[in-house]
Amino acid sequence: MLMRLLTGLVLAVFVVSIAWFFRDTSAVQQARPYLEAGLAKVGVDAATVRRYWPLAGERKAASSTYTGTTGVLASPAGVHKCTSASGTVYTDLACPAGSKTQAVSNGSVTVLEAPPAPAVQASAPPDPAQQAQTLRAQAMERLINQ
Repeated sequence: MLMRLLTGLVLAVFVVSIAWFFRDTSAVQQARPYLEAGLAKVGVDAATVRRYWPLAGERKAASSTYTGTTGVLASPAGVHKCTSASGTVYTDLACPAGSKTQAVSNGSVTVLEAPPAPAVQASAPPDPAQQAQTLRAQAMERLINQ
């Protein structure tokens, strides 16, 4: 019985992951009403489904919404386009002082790898006699505090 339940659960996770991977294909979009109905039976309402899996037209509108308090256009994937006298910089952080934030238009962004971190010098191994004395002191303190 437990094996059947476990197999069914693994199969359900597999089917959901395949559907998520192919969520923008026409076949999955056509099956979307059936998926939403199935999720509604387990207590997930359509609004929640659309929040995490917006329809094609809703997705485009959601990518150009305002961020509220700052009044700056929210950019896809958190990328900010910052322009200043020295040029244009794309960053995932807020634009530096003296630059203007502009809306990110369609295109591609190349992400460069960070330079390698400097090697950290390994410290010398601790002295075994010192370690033994420290452990002895800790054991004595535990006995005293009991």
